[in-house]
Amino acid sequence: MIVGTAGHINHGKTALVRALTGIDTDRLPEEKARGITIDLGLAYRPVAGIGTLGFVDVPGHERFVHNMVAGGAGVNLALLVVAANDGPMPQTREHLQIVDLLGVERGVVALSKSDTVTADWVAEVSTEIRGLLT
Repeated sequence: MIVGTAGHINHGKTALVRALTGIDTDRLPEEKARGITIDLGLAYRPVAGIGTLGFVDVPGHERFVHNMVAGGAGVNLALLVVAANDGPMPQTREHLQIVDLLGVERGVVALSKSDTVTADWVAEVSTEIRGLLT
């Protein structure tokens, strides 16, 4: 199964993939220097009884949306990452539209940075995300 990330810049897509796989998908010197994903990053994780999950980590910045689209081909599951302290942002919405256009029908939402806000705020952001997905 191929899992593709989606979401706004700096919402934690690369950090989540690193936490799940142990692989840092930001490999270019410019990505390291700027602290943002520019090109597609690939990672994998063997899962007992399932096989290997492949991850395509995509840029969240609007100037690199063409790379996000290129990484979306062949994705079986979208991993939408939304930072709780920001909530859905412009690229969150744009990435969801691209996921729809690519025909990806399954997805999971990861609410990152939830430790930086109150439980009430997490609930409010969760409601907003549900509204985007229906």
